[in-house]
Amino acid sequence: MPKAKSSSASRTPGARAASSESSEASLPLVLSAAEQDLLGRALKFLVNVQAAQFGARARREGYTAEEHREGWRLLKLASGEQRPLEHLFVEASSGGVVEGAERMRLLQEVDTFENTWFPRARAIIRRVVPRERRDGFEAAFFRNLEQQPLGPAVIMSVGTFLRRIEGLARNSDGDAKKVHKVLATRGLNEAKLEQVRGLLARLEAGAGAAAQSPRVPVAELERARKEQREALEGLRDWFNDWATTLRQVFPVKAQIQLGLTMLKRTAVAPGEVVEEEPPLDEDDEGAEGEVAGAEPLLG
Repeated sequence: MPKAKSSSASRTPGARAASSESSEASLPLVLSAAEQDLLGRALKFLVNVQAAQFGARARREGYTAEEHREGWRLLKLASGEQRPLEHLFVEASSGGVVEGAERMRLLQEVDTFENTWFPRARAIIRRVVPRERRDGFEAAFFRNLEQQPLGPAVIMSVGTFLRRIEGLARNSDGDAKKVHKVLATRGLNEAKLEQVRGLLARLEAGAGAAAQSPRVPVAELERARKEQREALEGLRDWFNDWATTLRQVFPVKAQIQLGLTMLKRTAVAPGEVVEEEPPLDEDDEGAEGEVAGAEPLLG
């Protein structure tokens, strides 16, 4: 999900943007579940494709040494491996002050807000906006914005959601204004927005934390975060390219070992052990059981 920073510090757009940009740069880049899955599967592929029984067939499909090096380059950048330790110290001091039960309580409040208002906003958009343009309106409002499981990622998703709500009010589009008005009458008014901004501010800056001067220039932090985010996008495209190509030539068990295909998780009785990745037989050209193909791993 996109990184978000919500603030009520200033009503002047320029001042708000500057304040938000400054504080965003020092916060940790929190990866979504899909992005963490992407990193794991790309690593699995890059390591296992080097085996003789995989490498020869992959080379016949155009998987060159240059492509292999590009995959490693993107993976290292996307995982943050090459970021200096000083960056991590600054991020930790900015985003990790509220700990323990208090931090969990704040996260639960934000998560409850997300679970309540994301589906309500979607339903209101589909009712208020005329049928001929509601799909496009909904897609634009929720672009790269999805509900997140309880955890740090809800800080980003809810912050982005608040900015989208603010954008509805400022937008000259009549449908945007109607959606904003209905949301406000349902309870998502300025007082509620201000309350949630306060929760996000405490989670991002820390409750009662003393201000600390960054040891790394804001511009440097922002540049590093941008490079990591771009590498994640590049790695997703690279992995999906080769997953699409190689799933057509490898048997299912080989796809699983390479991380190109994942077995579906099914409910089991308590205590029952499920083997998710059966050992690969080199001469096995097929496999039984349900599998799920590698769908695009959107961040």
